[in-house]
Amino acid sequence: MASFFLTSGPLAEQARNERVYRGDLIVFRGFAAVADLVDALQAICQQHLGADPESVHERLPEVAVNAAAQALRDEIAADDTVTTLLRTALQDVGVHIDDTYGDGLELRVQSASSHGGGRRISPLGVHRDTWGSNIMAQTNWWAPVWPTTPERTIAFFPAYFERPVPNTSAGWDFGELLRRLKADGPDTDYPLLPLATEPPVWEEAMPVSIEPGDLLCFSGAHLHASVPNATEHTRLSFELRTANRPDVLAGRGAPNVDGTPVRTTYQLFRGLNHGERLGPLE
Repeated sequence: MASFFLTSGPLAEQARNERVYRGDLIVFRGFAAVADLVDALQAICQQHLGADPESVHERLPEVAVNAAAQALRDEIAADDTVTTLLRTALQDVGVHIDDTYGDGLELRVQSASSHGGGRRISPLGVHRDTWGSNIMAQTNWWAPVWPTTPERTIAFFPAYFERPVPNTSAGWDFGELLRRLKADGPDTDYPLLPLATEPPVWEEAMPVSIEPGDLLCFSGAHLHASVPNATEHTRLSFELRTANRPDVLAGRGAPNVDGTPVRTTYQLFRGLNHGERLGPLE
């Protein structure tokens, strides 16, 4: 049975992974290195979105917010200082850096009252990340950059961690997404990820609202989604996906109850300490 676990101390790699693979949601709280990372991200957000990024939707039209969100993501992805701060934060909570591969920190901007609109500012539908990656040892990390509320955060459907949900993983191809992004740019109409075709009702969702400086850790096999932001504040958060190489090689990880992806996205993950790829796209 999945549980919610709050800790102010680090968890060793194996102990954390065992919890994650059985569905536990872990929140690390009170780590100075995480707070330092959030401070750096806030400063970059303000450079792109103004002194009050949560109100950017009031100052710019949707197309401009979408463009600014893309530019913000690109800058953060290439920022060596952010990369260093992220590595330090993960080490402080117990991640064994030498064995860990990640897909890079991603800043997500979800505009206020966004039930559609620009691709980069819209909520993500109900999904499991493993429907796309096919890596059952995948661990997800998520945290707010500005405060969240249950109306603008991430939500889980914990009752479905080991219950199958109809989805589009069989027809979704990461290789095709890469080809479309290269040909069409970031606004390609190819789906960014596989989605549930018969998602649970929202009454079964569990929103997780944590504070800047907190860091949420969970399995990529968890069924989750963005809460559609109907508030008057744009939501800014960051996320990262990692995989422990020994666990991948040994076949350890969360249960795969309903994913049928055509590929495994090893190439998306690079060593946090050396930059080598986890493997080729298969």
